[in-house]
Amino acid sequence: MNKEAADKPDRYIIQSIDKALTLIELLAERGSLSLIELTELLEQPKSSTYRIILTLQNRGFIARDDEDGKYCLGYKQLMLTRDLLERNTLRTAAMAEMKRLSELYGDTVNLGVLVDGDVLYVDIIGSLHPLRMTDTVGSRAPFHATAMGKAICAGMSDDEAEQLARQYGLPACTDHTITSWTRLQEELELVRQRGYALDDQEIVEGARCVAAPIYNMYGKVEGAVSLSGAMHRFADDKLAAITEQVKQAAAAVSRKLGYR
Repeated sequence: MNKEAADKPDRYIIQSIDKALTLIELLAERGSLSLIELTELLEQPKSSTYRIILTLQNRGFIARDDEDGKYCLGYKQLMLTRDLLERNTLRTAAMAEMKRLSELYGDTVNLGVLVDGDVLYVDIIGSLHPLRMTDTVGSRAPFHATAMGKAICAGMSDDEAEQLARQYGLPACTDHTITSWTRLQEELELVRQRGYALDDQEIVEGARCVAAPIYNMYGKVEGAVSLSGAMHRFADDKLAAITEQVKQAAAAVSRKLGYR
Protein backbone atom coordinates (compact mmCIF):
# COMPACT_ATOMS: atom_id res chain seq x y z
CA MET A 1 0.00 0.00 0.00
CA ASN A 2 1.39 3.45 -0.87
CA LYS A 3 1.88 6.14 1.77
CA GLU A 4 -0.97 8.31 0.51
CA ALA A 5 -3.43 5.42 0.81
CA ALA A 6 -2.02 4.40 4.19
CA ASP A 7 -2.57 7.92 5.55
CA LYS A 8 -6.29 7.89 4.64
CA PRO A 9 -8.70 7.22 7.53
CA ASP A 10 -10.44 3.83 7.57
CA ARG A 11 -13.76 5.49 6.83
CA TYR A 12 -12.66 5.97 3.21
CA ILE A 13 -12.19 2.22 2.69
CA ILE A 14 -15.06 0.37 1.01
CA GLN A 15 -15.31 -2.78 3.10
CA SER A 16 -16.92 -4.99 0.45
CA ILE A 17 -14.17 -4.22 -2.05
CA ASP A 18 -11.53 -4.74 0.62
CA LYS A 19 -13.01 -8.16 1.44
CA ALA A 20 -13.18 -9.11 -2.25
CA LEU A 21 -9.51 -8.24 -2.76
CA THR A 22 -8.58 -10.15 0.38
CA LEU A 23 -10.46 -13.17 -0.99
CA ILE A 24 -8.47 -13.00 -4.24
CA GLU A 25 -5.21 -12.76 -2.27
CA LEU A 26 -6.20 -15.78 -0.16
CA LEU A 27 -6.84 -17.88 -3.28
CA ALA A 28 -3.53 -16.74 -4.78
CA GLU A 29 -1.76 -17.83 -1.59
CA ARG A 30 -3.63 -21.07 -0.82
CA GLY A 31 -4.48 -22.32 -4.33
CA SER A 32 -8.09 -23.33 -3.67
CA LEU A 33 -10.53 -22.91 -0.78
CA SER A 34 -14.11 -23.90 -0.02
CA LEU A 35 -16.91 -21.47 0.81
CA ILE A 36 -16.66 -22.44 4.49
CA GLU A 37 -12.89 -21.93 4.54
CA LEU A 38 -13.18 -18.53 2.86
CA THR A 39 -15.93 -17.48 5.26
CA GLU A 40 -13.78 -18.37 8.26
CA LEU A 41 -10.70 -16.65 6.89
CA LEU A 42 -12.62 -13.49 5.98
CA GLU A 43 -14.37 -13.52 9.38
CA GLN A 44 -17.77 -12.55 8.01
CA PRO A 45 -21.19 -14.16 7.46
CA LYS A 46 -21.43 -16.98 4.95
CA SER A 47 -24.06 -15.12 2.94
CA SER A 48 -21.79 -12.09 2.53
CA THR A 49 -18.88 -14.26 1.38
CA TYR A 50 -21.12 -16.05 -1.09
CA ARG A 51 -22.27 -12.78 -2.66
CA ILE A 52 -18.66 -11.70 -3.11
CA ILE A 53 -17.82 -15.09 -4.65
CA LEU A 54 -20.71 -14.89 -7.11
CA THR A 55 -19.69 -11.39 -8.17
CA LEU A 56 -16.04 -12.32 -8.71
CA GLN A 57 -17.01 -15.56 -10.42
CA ASN A 58 -19.34 -13.72 -12.79
CA ARG A 59 -16.48 -11.40 -13.79
CA GLY A 60 -14.02 -14.28 -14.29
CA PHE A 61 -11.75 -13.41 -11.35
CA ILE A 62 -12.39 -16.74 -9.61
CA ALA A 63 -13.69 -20.14 -10.73
CA ARG A 64 -15.28 -23.15 -9.03
CA ASP A 65 -13.94 -26.68 -9.40
CA ASP A 66 -16.81 -29.01 -10.30
CA GLU A 67 -15.12 -31.99 -8.61
CA ASP A 68 -14.45 -30.73 -5.09
CA GLY A 69 -16.57 -27.54 -5.16
CA LYS A 70 -13.64 -25.37 -4.09
CA TYR A 71 -12.82 -21.97 -5.54
CA CYS A 72 -9.59 -20.91 -7.26
CA LEU A 73 -8.33 -17.96 -9.32
CA GLY A 74 -10.01 -17.53 -12.70
CA TYR A 75 -8.81 -16.73 -16.19
CA LYS A 76 -9.16 -12.94 -15.68
CA GLN A 77 -6.02 -12.91 -13.50
CA LEU A 78 -4.01 -14.36 -16.36
CA MET A 79 -5.41 -11.84 -18.83
CA LEU A 80 -4.61 -8.90 -16.56
CA THR A 81 -1.11 -10.20 -15.88
CA ARG A 82 -0.49 -10.68 -19.59
CA ASP A 83 -1.66 -7.16 -20.37
CA LEU A 84 0.47 -5.73 -17.57
CA LEU A 85 3.58 -7.53 -18.79
CA GLU A 86 2.98 -6.48 -22.37
CA ARG A 87 2.72 -2.82 -21.34
CA ASN A 88 5.59 -2.94 -18.86
CA THR A 89 8.17 -0.47 -20.15
CA LEU A 90 10.93 -1.97 -18.01
CA ARG A 91 10.31 -5.45 -19.37
CA THR A 92 10.25 -4.21 -22.96
CA ALA A 93 13.46 -2.24 -22.50
CA ALA A 94 15.24 -5.19 -20.87
CA MET A 95 14.23 -7.92 -23.31
CA ALA A 96 17.14 -7.62 -25.76
CA GLU A 97 19.78 -7.42 -23.03
CA MET A 98 18.29 -10.37 -21.17
CA LYS A 99 18.44 -12.45 -24.35
CA ARG A 100 22.05 -11.41 -24.88
CA LEU A 101 23.04 -12.55 -21.39
CA SER A 102 21.16 -15.81 -21.89
CA GLU A 103 22.94 -16.51 -25.18
CA LEU A 104 26.29 -15.57 -23.66
CA TYR A 105 26.11 -17.78 -20.56
CA GLY A 106 23.07 -20.06 -20.84
CA ASP A 107 22.19 -19.43 -17.20
CA THR A 108 18.98 -18.01 -15.77
CA VAL A 109 18.44 -14.31 -16.45
CA ASN A 110 16.03 -12.42 -14.18
CA LEU A 111 14.36 -9.03 -14.21
CA GLY A 112 12.90 -7.79 -10.95
CA VAL A 113 11.38 -4.86 -9.08
CA LEU A 114 10.89 -4.20 -5.37
CA VAL A 115 7.36 -4.69 -4.00
CA ASP A 116 6.50 -4.66 -0.27
CA GLY A 117 9.90 -5.88 0.90
CA ASP A 118 10.19 -8.57 -1.78
CA VAL A 119 11.78 -8.78 -5.18
CA LEU A 120 9.01 -9.46 -7.70
CA TYR A 121 10.21 -11.36 -10.77
CA VAL A 122 8.65 -9.62 -13.78
CA ASP A 123 10.54 -11.60 -16.45
CA ILE A 124 12.77 -14.67 -16.54
CA ILE A 125 14.73 -16.47 -19.24
CA GLY A 126 15.35 -20.00 -18.00
CA SER A 127 18.72 -21.72 -17.87
CA LEU A 128 19.89 -24.11 -20.55
CA HIS A 129 21.76 -26.14 -17.93
CA PRO A 130 20.31 -29.14 -16.02
CA LEU A 131 20.72 -27.45 -12.62
CA ARG A 132 18.63 -24.28 -12.75
CA MET A 133 16.74 -21.80 -10.58
CA THR A 134 13.05 -22.53 -9.99
CA ASP A 135 11.67 -18.98 -9.80
CA THR A 136 8.79 -18.09 -12.11
CA VAL A 137 7.37 -14.80 -13.39
CA GLY A 138 5.23 -13.37 -10.61
CA SER A 139 7.10 -15.16 -7.80
CA ARG A 140 8.72 -13.18 -5.00
CA ALA A 141 11.83 -13.45 -2.83
CA PRO A 142 13.09 -11.51 0.23
CA PHE A 143 15.00 -8.38 -0.79
CA HIS A 144 17.90 -8.93 1.61
CA ALA A 145 18.69 -12.45 0.39
CA THR A 146 18.73 -11.72 -3.33
CA ALA A 147 21.25 -9.96 -5.55
CA MET A 148 18.48 -8.01 -7.28
CA GLY A 149 17.03 -6.91 -3.95
CA LYS A 150 20.38 -5.66 -2.71
CA ALA A 151 21.09 -3.94 -6.04
CA ILE A 152 17.79 -2.06 -5.81
CA CYS A 153 18.14 -1.20 -2.11
CA ALA A 154 21.64 0.15 -2.66
CA GLY A 155 19.94 2.97 -4.55
CA MET A 156 18.14 4.00 -1.36
CA SER A 157 19.49 6.02 1.53
CA ASP A 158 20.59 4.07 4.59
CA ASP A 159 17.54 5.37 6.46
CA GLU A 160 15.16 4.09 3.77
CA ALA A 161 16.88 0.71 3.60
CA GLU A 162 16.93 0.36 7.40
CA GLN A 163 13.21 1.15 7.56
CA LEU A 164 12.62 -1.61 4.99
CA ALA A 165 14.69 -4.03 7.09
CA ARG A 166 12.78 -3.15 10.26
CA GLN A 167 9.40 -3.41 8.58
CA TYR A 168 9.91 -6.76 6.85
CA GLY A 169 12.71 -8.30 8.90
CA LEU A 170 15.82 -10.14 7.74
CA PRO A 171 14.93 -13.83 8.10
CA ALA A 172 17.49 -16.50 7.25
CA CYS A 173 16.90 -18.44 4.03
CA THR A 174 20.19 -20.37 4.26
CA ASP A 175 23.18 -20.36 6.59
CA HIS A 176 24.72 -17.69 4.35
CA THR A 177 21.85 -15.16 4.51
CA ILE A 178 22.59 -11.74 5.96
CA THR A 179 20.35 -11.37 9.02
CA SER A 180 21.60 -8.20 10.74
CA TRP A 181 21.09 -4.60 9.68
CA THR A 182 24.74 -3.70 10.39
CA ARG A 183 25.98 -6.42 8.07
CA LEU A 184 23.41 -5.54 5.39
CA GLN A 185 24.36 -1.87 5.62
CA GLU A 186 27.99 -2.80 4.94
CA GLU A 187 26.90 -4.97 2.01
CA LEU A 188 24.81 -2.18 0.46
CA GLU A 189 27.74 0.22 0.68
CA LEU A 190 29.89 -2.36 -1.10
CA VAL A 191 27.22 -2.65 -3.82
CA ARG A 192 27.28 1.13 -4.30
CA GLN A 193 31.05 1.11 -4.65
CA ARG A 194 31.35 -1.73 -7.17
CA GLY A 195 28.08 -1.23 -9.08
CA TYR A 196 26.74 -4.76 -8.68
CA ALA A 197 25.32 -7.04 -5.98
CA LEU A 198 26.13 -10.65 -5.24
CA ASP A 199 23.91 -13.36 -3.77
CA ASP A 200 26.42 -15.90 -2.50
CA GLN A 201 24.26 -18.93 -1.59
CA GLU A 202 22.08 -16.58 0.46
CA ILE A 203 18.72 -17.79 -0.84
CA VAL A 204 19.61 -21.17 -2.40
CA GLU A 205 22.46 -23.40 -1.28
CA GLY A 206 24.94 -24.06 -4.07
CA ALA A 207 23.81 -21.11 -6.20
CA ARG A 208 25.22 -17.68 -6.94
CA CYS A 209 23.60 -14.66 -8.52
CA VAL A 210 25.00 -11.38 -9.84
CA ALA A 211 22.72 -8.35 -10.28
CA ALA A 212 23.05 -4.72 -11.31
CA PRO A 213 20.58 -1.85 -10.83
CA ILE A 214 18.51 -0.34 -13.65
CA TYR A 215 17.91 3.43 -13.50
CA ASN A 216 15.04 5.42 -15.01
CA MET A 217 15.19 8.85 -16.64
CA TYR A 218 14.94 10.53 -13.22
CA GLY A 219 18.01 8.74 -11.89
CA LYS A 220 15.98 6.50 -9.59
CA VAL A 221 16.50 2.75 -9.43
CA GLU A 222 13.64 1.19 -11.40
CA GLY A 223 14.60 -2.47 -10.92
CA ALA A 224 17.48 -4.84 -11.51
CA VAL A 225 18.69 -7.51 -13.91
CA SER A 226 20.56 -10.59 -12.75
CA LEU A 227 22.29 -13.75 -13.91
CA SER A 228 22.07 -16.78 -11.62
CA GLY A 229 23.27 -20.36 -11.62
CA ALA A 230 25.26 -23.08 -9.91
CA MET A 231 28.38 -22.16 -7.92
CA HIS A 232 30.82 -23.96 -10.24
CA ARG A 233 29.67 -21.81 -13.19
CA PHE A 234 30.05 -18.68 -11.06
CA ALA A 235 33.45 -19.51 -9.57
CA ASP A 236 35.62 -16.68 -8.25
CA ASP A 237 37.85 -16.68 -11.34
CA LYS A 238 34.78 -16.15 -13.57
CA LEU A 239 33.02 -13.47 -11.53
CA ALA A 240 34.88 -10.47 -12.94
CA ALA A 241 33.77 -11.24 -16.50
CA ILE A 242 30.22 -12.10 -15.44
CA THR A 243 29.75 -8.96 -13.34
CA GLU A 244 31.03 -6.78 -16.17
CA GLN A 245 28.51 -8.26 -18.61
CA VAL A 246 25.63 -7.89 -16.13
CA LYS A 247 26.59 -4.27 -15.43
CA GLN A 248 26.76 -3.55 -19.16
CA ALA A 249 23.30 -5.08 -19.62
CA ALA A 250 21.82 -2.98 -16.79
CA ALA A 251 23.45 0.16 -18.19
CA ALA A 252 22.02 -0.53 -21.67
CA VAL A 253 18.51 -0.99 -20.24
CA SER A 254 18.90 2.21 -18.18
CA ARG A 255 19.78 4.14 -21.33
CA LYS A 256 16.62 2.83 -23.03
CA LEU A 257 14.62 4.15 -20.08
CA GLY A 258 16.14 7.60 -20.58
CA TYR A 259 18.88 7.50 -17.95
CA ARG A 260 22.00 9.55 -18.70
